[in-house]
Amino acid sequence: MKLRPILILLLFVVSAGVLAWIYYAATHRHETAKQNPWSETLSDLDACCRRKHIKSVQYDHFADIADDERRTCAARLFRALAFSERVQENNCAEVILRFGGKYAPPEKVVVFHGRTDGNLERSIAYEKRLLAEMHGTDIDRAMRTGNRLAARVLVWAAAGDLKHVVLMERFRDRDELPEGNGCRYEICPTCGNMYDAQYEDIYCPFCLTDSRKFIRFD
Repeated sequence: MKLRPILILLLFVVSAGVLAWIYYAATHRHETAKQNPWSETLSDLDACCRRKHIKSVQYDHFADIADDERRTCAARLFRALAFSERVQENNCAEVILRFGGKYAPPEKVVVFHGRTDGNLERSIAYEKRLLAEMHGTDIDRAMRTGNRLAARVLVWAAAGDLKHVVLMERFRDRDELPEGNGCRYEICPTCGNMYDAQYEDIYCPFCLTDSRKFIRFD
């Protein structure tokens, strides 16, 4: 009979401990959310970084294939695309670090093996699919939380994807050109904006970087 009060007391203590733990966990999650209001945007930036990294590796691989096929202009196009993607990956990674996050590029990237014409078509289709899927939702999330810096680099990344589609389609439609006849590209080192060199601006319309600082692929 004497054991019953003791058991009741133990159950009360255990119940109180469980309730205290639940309360602590709930308030701790709330405090963590308050400390990092940009968790969704950091996740968007991380996803952008990974996409850009994968595409840069893929484009470098396609450039090597084009070199082996003696497709000089195609190789130059793919190398310029890869460099543009790396600039944008670096921009997103810097914002992640600035706002308390961490970024590590994928350790392994699976690359496609095919001939240059097929690789070009595959790249165009992939970029178009990404543009259709994104709908600017990541940019909208960054703006709603007031993270203008993140929104800016995400805009640069999306604009870069669209520009890459245009340049690849233009190259595909005009096919391989004689050496030195419009087969040159320039990259803005600040935002990664990519140009057909014959249509160069005085400054980058995305970030206002002076064109004299552009990186040239020719």
